[in-house]
Amino acid sequence: MALKDPVAVYNAAKNTEAQNVCFALQQSGIEAHIIEDMSPGGMWAFGALPEIHKPQVFVEKADVERAVPIIEEFEQTQRKRRGEGSDDTAVSETVEAECEGCGRRMEFPAAKIGTVETCPHCGEYLDVGDDDDDFDWSDEEAAVDE
Repeated sequence: MALKDPVAVYNAAKNTEAQNVCFALQQSGIEAHIIEDMSPGGMWAFGALPEIHKPQVFVEKADVERAVPIIEEFEQTQRKRRGEGSDDTAVSETVEAECEGCGRRMEFPAAKIGTVETCPHCGEYLDVGDDDDDFDWSDEEAAVDE
């Protein structure tokens, strides 16, 4: 069925994103359609080039108010998947690391655990989330001596 009074409610970055939004709207009982740019300028051998075309999702003008919360939920889920969080979430967890070069302690996002970063104070490399301090080296040395 064709839309009588179509309104673009979502501009997607790529076709798959538009398809996901359209599907979510349809699952909620809202008739939705996608307009994809399949022009040669937006396509290449492996599909659509990102940021060249902007697929859009359309719904009936009367359904816009019902569509908005569904689209907002979709966008919030996407932000969480990308690790961006949302405005109403708490500050993300951090991990503290101490530089062996200068002895200063600094905080890094928890996502950096297991990485090697450069100390902003002295330029030395430091392991983020390295728990060497928690390991009892005296027990290990005693086992080697035996």
